Amino acid sequence: MNALSLFNDWLNDGYYGTTSKIFVPNVDVTETKDSYVLEMDLPGRTEKDVAIELNDRVLTISSADEKKAETETPETEEKDEEKAEDENKPQYLMRERCRSSFSRSFTLPKDIDETGVSASFKNGVLSIAIPRKAEAQPRKITINVA
Repeated sequence: MNALSLFNDWLNDGYYGTTSKIFVPNVDVTETKDSYVLEMDLPGRTEKDVAIELNDRVLTISSADEKKAETETPETEEKDEEKAEDENKPQYLMRERCRSSFSRSFTLPKDIDETGVSASFKNGVLSIAIPRKAEAQPRKITINVA
């Protein structure tokens, strides 16, 4: 059995899904008395691939896949040089890793400090720290004698 037959058997056994995959990144949200922390798994991406927006307590994290799938062909005619380059590209026998666009939105609690939100990206994990406003403490009001 050659490698191509092995992959074809695997694909024909029903393990292969559609060519269009939906990517929904996993998220953990934790809370402390001072802040909320959101951590999102984004393997294969960098901070340049991700956009973060906070608008009226709605935090939106998104990433657009600007690369066309390698199986797509351009709508315009290719030149002879481009055809020669395509013949030298490797052909996929199996393709499970994909990059697709995503957008996730989270409605944040009223006690956040929107001006102090910060984000970092390390080892494929996006971390967003959202500080909380200090709770209003009751204060004693003295009565002045007139």
